[in-house]
Amino acid sequence: MAVAEHPSRKVISVDVLGPYSSPQEQELLFGLRQTMEEKYDLGLKQNLLFWQKQPNWANYINNSEADYIITVGQEALEHIMKQQPNRPVIALMNTADSIEAMRQNQHDDFYAITHEQPLLRYFALIKSLNIYQAQTATFFSQDNSQMKGRYQTMARFFNLPYKSLIVKPRLQTQDAINQLINCCRIMLHDTDRIYPPGRSRKSLLYNSFRHRVIVIGNSPSMLQEGAMLALFSKPYTIGEQTAGLIYQIENGQVKERYQYPDKFVLDANRRIARLLGFSELTLGELIGQIEMLENVYYEMEQ
Repeated sequence: MAVAEHPSRKVISVDVLGPYSSPQEQELLFGLRQTMEEKYDLGLKQNLLFWQKQPNWANYINNSEADYIITVGQEALEHIMKQQPNRPVIALMNTADSIEAMRQNQHDDFYAITHEQPLLRYFALIKSLNIYQAQTATFFSQDNSQMKGRYQTMARFFNLPYKSLIVKPRLQTQDAINQLINCCRIMLHDTDRIYPPGRSRKSLLYNSFRHRVIVIGNSPSMLQEGAMLALFSKPYTIGEQTAGLIYQIENGQVKERYQYPDKFVLDANRRIARLLGFSELTLGELIGQIEMLENVYYEMEQ
């Protein structure tokens, strides 16, 4: 969708590749366009492409003269990486795991902003809850057990008891539930890599609540399934951050090519919080604590 051009405003053209049109993508692109116009005085011309519905999308991308390619979602990013794009690619709404992989193996002219929260932010939240001697657990499979080190490092930094649990996610969740309730008071579900939305995750959250395990999730839908707290970012704010990244690229001022969300939302299931003994939960204070602990971490890492 093209915007009316301001006579003196530079217009940035982008090809946007996603699976299909969705409210989340529309909100993201609205945030991008509005921020570019109002904060950076840049116009935006968008060409929307959907790889699930347009078989010729790759031919269009390879022959386009747009300034940037924007991918929405992990699969769109993977599709583009199989091509040979001749202009900057900005991957949005991809996984945190892919952000870490890109940081380890950087690609020229690739940039990314994930919607998933940095691990630091989750452990800062757990620290802010100040639950005496409460051990936190995260689930891993044999295939991604090498990721445990990142979690253990964060737990040590915040001096938090922590345990990695190895499960077989395709089997029944009873083993995962038994491991969890025998060791831990808190379950951290920061990513959908092991238990994506579906019957197994609902069963896991339901039984966690039955055994008074506090679940910290990564989406609003998890609050409806039994999580007490959820950390997430809205698509609009990812669009705002993308506008800032484009402005930095245009001016040669990029500080971080692969980014986590700057802005986040902390929400709670008040009924579950009350039943688990957190009736006085104050989200504003928790957010302030999280931001303070993040700043402390980054200052110590410099």
